[in-house]
Amino acid sequence: MNTGIWRGIPPLTLDGQTAFWDAQADTYETTDMTNDNQGELDIVLKKSREIRCRDLITLGGAVGCRDPKVILEDMSSRGTALPKIIFNDLAENQVRRAKEKFLKPLADNGADIAFISGAIENVCVQIPVAPRRLILGVYRDDAFFKANSASDYPVSGYDEYLKNYAILGEEFFMCWVVLTPKNELVPADAGYARVLFDDNEERKLAVRSELETALQGMTRSGVRIAALRVIGVHSARKGFFLSHWYTSDGITELIRRVFTADCFAVDVSFCAKGMVFTIDPLDAEPTGIITILNNVVGNILPQSQYETLVAVREIMT
Repeated sequence: MNTGIWRGIPPLTLDGQTAFWDAQADTYETTDMTNDNQGELDIVLKKSREIRCRDLITLGGAVGCRDPKVILEDMSSRGTALPKIIFNDLAENQVRRAKEKFLKPLADNGADIAFISGAIENVCVQIPVAPRRLILGVYRDDAFFKANSASDYPVSGYDEYLKNYAILGEEFFMCWVVLTPKNELVPADAGYARVLFDDNEERKLAVRSELETALQGMTRSGVRIAALRVIGVHSARKGFFLSHWYTSDGITELIRRVFTADCFAVDVSFCAKGMVFTIDPLDAEPTGIITILNNVVGNILPQSQYETLVAVREIMT
């Protein structure tokens, strides 16, 4: 039975976001949303093998069970000396779990790992500048509506979020957003679609259809949609869940505003759930790698995504 939950759209603050992710530290590695994006990791391994890596910087790495763990294990399997590692996540509890569990074997075997919690743009000012390759993975808007079981993506983002309501939210708010000339992501129209975890199937299908129809209509009208925003709230949890599922044009525009064509080479690869951008400085061969994967950028507050990427750019060249 529909509970009629109505917490409303929360203020999108760093404190609220940190509270949500701190609560995920002990279960992050087992969730569907962590383990249905193998296609991204396959691309990341290919791109990381191309670099003679002196340092590996993981930003927004959660508990470290994806990056940098898989990259470092791949290096070890090929007999490559491990680089200096900087590991970051917004939430202190996530960093603690990375240090105590997933990256502990590497540290115990002599790997040089620095652990830093906090927002990416604040962490970057603590990192020395060097020519580095950025490997950036985001979620794609069409994968929010369409699964691809043949490519190890068995449930669409929409269905997956509702299935995982106990973690992400009893109540979801969704809207299409545009990228403004001031580099902020703002709603393309006045309303958010709202759906509850216990809505009946007819209602869930109707909300999905409304979102898809709205996108088609705005696109025909010439509106350049950048992403689908999803906000989740739960009566028993502090903070909020936030994600953006990008259109190809939207994320490419955001990236190119930061990593301009005169200074950076940008390549994109596609997988079932998203896109992986490989970004290299043009004036020097990369000697390090920065990873920002599994839609970390999409989880950043909409008013801070551009500034975050600018901060990353400043440690790449």
